[in-house]
Amino acid sequence: MIEVQSLSCSFSGGVLEKDRFMAVSPISVTFRDGGRYAIVGESGSGKTTLARMIAGLQRPSGGNVLIDGIAIYKGRYKVDRNYFKKVQIIQQNSASALDPKISIGKSIEEPLVCFFHMNRSKRKQRCEELMTLCNLPINYYARLPSELSGGEQKRVAIARALAAEPECLIFDEATNGFDLPLRKKIIEEIIKLHKIVGFTLIFITHDMELALVVADEILVMRSSRLIEQVNFSGDVNVFKNEYSKVLLDASGVIQSPLYI
Repeated sequence: MIEVQSLSCSFSGGVLEKDRFMAVSPISVTFRDGGRYAIVGESGSGKTTLARMIAGLQRPSGGNVLIDGIAIYKGRYKVDRNYFKKVQIIQQNSASALDPKISIGKSIEEPLVCFFHMNRSKRKQRCEELMTLCNLPINYYARLPSELSGGEQKRVAIARALAAEPECLIFDEATNGFDLPLRKKIIEEIIKLHKIVGFTLIFITHDMELALVVADEILVMRSSRLIEQVNFSGDVNVFKNEYSKVLLDASGVIQSPLYI
């Protein structure tokens, strides 16, 4: 279980304290083991900064993140290296997250070396299992990222994250820039992986339509604040905040080919 306790983040916008920009105002929320969550909001709402703090990649200005009751930020907000095994994040731009000089297979094997110290044959076997799970042909093992499509690069990033056997997997704008058929396919694969592996799923998006398809619990952010959190089981009337309704209208949820 991941507990976010009064977590906040601000950035300097000038010399004076008043010039600081509040990216995330204090937020408290709990992510239960195996749950499916979406954090939705417009660009600049703070959702990615929140995700990066949960993932241990962005030092908070205040508050903390607890996993199984243990605070991850300690002494000058340094993060225990083992935390990165438990929580993995899939960045928005998969191409930039992959080393262009390292083969697909070696990229996927990196967490196996770091966290499990497997020998070469066991790494290769586990890598092939993960590639199959993520719908990547095994003969892609020696290919470079530049030889793959955007969707295939995303699958490589997912396979590499799964190699760490995380308890929580965060997807930051996982389908951004893809056309509708590919978006649908990736979303279907993410949901399928969640059912098979059972990790806690946190999906970051600006699109309410995708949030409703992926998640059972929706967190809506606006201007650095968490303004609404609802359990969703098919009835959009559970959303009461006016901004949430604006996002619903903007996505055209009811008529959406993804939602139907």
